[in-house]
Amino acid sequence: MKFRKINADYVIKMEKGDDIIKEMIDLCEKENIRGGYFTGIGAASKVTLGWFNPVTKVYSRKEITDYLEITSLVGNVGRMPNGDVLLHTHITLSNKDYEVIAGHVFKCEISLVAEIFFRDLGEEVKKDQDSEFHLNFLKL
Repeated sequence: MKFRKINADYVIKMEKGDDIIKEMIDLCEKENIRGGYFTGIGAASKVTLGWFNPVTKVYSRKEITDYLEITSLVGNVGRMPNGDVLLHTHITLSNKDYEVIAGHVFKCEISLVAEIFFRDLGEEVKKDQDSEFHLNFLKL
C-alpha cells in the first residue's frame, strides 16, 4: 500500500496481494486515525463477504475466488473502548458476466489495484457492542 496525505484526506493505492481490511487498519494505527470514512474502486481476486441475519444474530460468510471489479467500496472507522481500530466496510463487486454481488467485507485481496480516498475526521469516533445484536455500532 502507498498513500499520500492531503490536509485531512488520504489518497491510497493498494496493489496486488494487499488486503484492504488489514491495510486500512494498519494505516489507522500508524497514522493514529481515531475516526473517518472511505470510498474506493479497483479489482479483487479473493474476497470473504458476510450477510448478517438479524433473527439468528449470526453472519453467514461466503468466500469468492475470482477476478472481480470493485465497483463500490464504502466504510467507516472508529475505535473500540480498548482503543482497537474497528472498520465497518461494505463492497459491491462485478464478475466477468456483469453479475453483481455485495456484502459486508471480512477480507478483500487486491488482484490489480485499489484506489481509495479516506477522510480523517480528526477526532475519535467511538464504537461499542450493541446489547441486542452483539455487533459493534457507533456510540454517539
